[in-house]
Amino acid sequence: MISRTVDTFFFGIALLSLLSCQRGEQRPMSEATGKETPSQESWNSTVILSVRGQNRAKVWAGHILKFEESHIIKMDERIQVDFFDDNGNHVSVLTADGGAVNEISQNLTAFGNVLVLSEGGSRLKTEKLEWHNESQRILSDTLVTIQSGDEEITGVGFESDADLEHWKIKENITGVVKRRVTGEP
Repeated sequence: MISRTVDTFFFGIALLSLLSCQRGEQRPMSEATGKETPSQESWNSTVILSVRGQNRAKVWAGHILKFEESHIIKMDERIQVDFFDDNGNHVSVLTADGGAVNEISQNLTAFGNVLVLSEGGSRLKTEKLEWHNESQRILSDTLVTIQSGDEEITGVGFESDADLEHWKIKENITGVVKRRVTGEP
């Protein structure tokens, strides 16, 4: 009888040990949606994007959600991004309704009422764009409008440096150029 009780006790311990073993680390998931839940959340915060230790962009957001497993930082409640050149000089500022940063590549996606203003006076408007941190390029595959001096050019697909000095629009290009003719008032 004692042997059967001891066997049952050890069987119970072994069963509990097996049930408590888990494979890998469990990530927090929302019970309602089954989606990854943020590991961190903050308000009125700043994220710095750098290349080889040199700051290239400073991102401010009204609300930030950090997702550990996917390495994504989601931002909402308006964002502002200040871009800097190789010498640390401010070259442009971006504002948008929201965005996301990939923590591995440090690439940024901005969406909703995206506006980029360069120190040189150029102005870019679109609904979505990407900042590729390593190449220091602004890219968009959506409709864009860029104003520079007396020009206003619209088209689909865009690529530029951060200061909007060297840019190209890829297709469906239309524009208006306002020029004064000599002798006009």
